Amino acid sequence: MEPETVAVPEGFKVGCRIASIILFLVLFLVLGAVGEDLSAKDWSDMGNAQARRGEYEEAVASYDRATALDAYNPDIWYNRGLALSSLGRYEEALECYQRGAKIEPFDPDLWLGHGSALSSLGRYEEALESYNRAAEFDSKDPDAWNGRGTVLARLGRLEEALASTDKALAMDPEDADAWNSKGAILLQLGRPEEALACYDRAIEIDPEDPDLWNNQGSALHQLGRYQEAQDSYSWAIAIDPLHEYAWYNRGLLVPTLDEETEEAFALSRERMYVETEKRFPPTSEGGGYDETKNEKLSGWRTVAVIAAILAAGILSNLGGKGRALHREPLSSPLNRLIIFADRSLRRRGP
Repeated sequence: MEPETVAVPEGFKVGCRIASIILFLVLFLVLGAVGEDLSAKDWSDMGNAQARRGEYEEAVASYDRATALDAYNPDIWYNRGLALSSLGRYEEALECYQRGAKIEPFDPDLWLGHGSALSSLGRYEEALESYNRAAEFDSKDPDAWNGRGTVLARLGRLEEALASTDKALAMDPEDADAWNSKGAILLQLGRPEEALACYDRAIEIDPEDPDLWNNQGSALHQLGRYQEAQDSYSWAIAIDPLHEYAWYNRGLLVPTLDEETEEAFALSRERMYVETEKRFPPTSEGGGYDETKNEKLSGWRTVAVIAAILAAGILSNLGGKGRALHREPLSSPLNRLIIFADRSLRRRGP
C-alpha cells in the first residue's frame, strides 16, 4: 500500500516565505541598531585592541568607523596613523597625522608620528622640522630627540645627531632604540669601539631584537674581531632566520674564517631553506603559499634574502683560509626606522 501524499496548501507556502522575510528584516534591523549604538570611543577602543594584537587592517577599519562618528578627535587620527604605518602605508599615515595636527596643533605625539612617516618616505628635511616641533612642544620627550638624531644622521649632520641622541639617553637611559641610534652614528663617525659599547648596552635592555645583534656584529666586524662578529650575526639569525642584513654580513665574514667555520656556515644556509619551508609551506594545491595560515613574505624581502644567500655563496667560493676582502659589512642601523609606536599607543590607549 503506497503512502498517501498530503498536499501542502499554496497559501501555507506563501505564508512561510513571508514569515522568513519578516524574520530576516527584524534580525537585520536589530543587528543594525546594535551596531549603531556603538560610539566613536567604542570603535576607537576596538581599534586599539586590534592594533595591540597586530591586526592592523582590522584596526584601520575600526578607526574608520570611529572617525565617521567623530572626525574631530585627534587621538583617533593618531592611532589610525600608527596602524597605517605598521602596514607600510606611510602616505596615508601622514594624512592622519596632518588631520590630527589641524585639530590639536600643539600635540607633540602627532608631530612625532608626522616626523616618523616623513622619514619613512625619505623626506628627511621635512621630518627634521616635525621632530623639532615635537621637541618644542615637549622638550622632555626622549622620542622626539631620538627621532631628531636619526634624521640628522641621515642628512649627514653626525655631530648634531650624536648630541640629540645623547639628550634622549639622558632622559631615558633604558631606551634600546636610542642606544642603537647612537651606535649607528658612532660607526659612521669611525668610532667602532664606542659604537660596540652602545650596542652591548642596547642588547642588555632588549636581547630579543635581531637588529641589535646584527649591528653589534657590524661593529665587531669593523674592529677585526671576526669570530665574535660571526657569533653576533648568528644570534640575529637565530631570532629571525630571514634577517637579510645578518645573512649578508655573515657572507662578508666567510673569507676571514677557517674551513671548519665555512662548512658550518654552509650548513646554516641550508638550514635557512628548511626554516623557510616550515614557515611558508606550499598549499595542498601545490602552488603558492597558504595565506590563511602563514605570514607571507613581501616581494622585496624575498629578493633581499635570495640576494643575501647568493652573496654569501659567492664570497665563500672567493675566500680561502684567512683571506680577508676589504669591504665594509652592510650595516642596517640607519636604515632601520626607530620604532616608538607601542610606547605612543599606550599614551593614547583607553
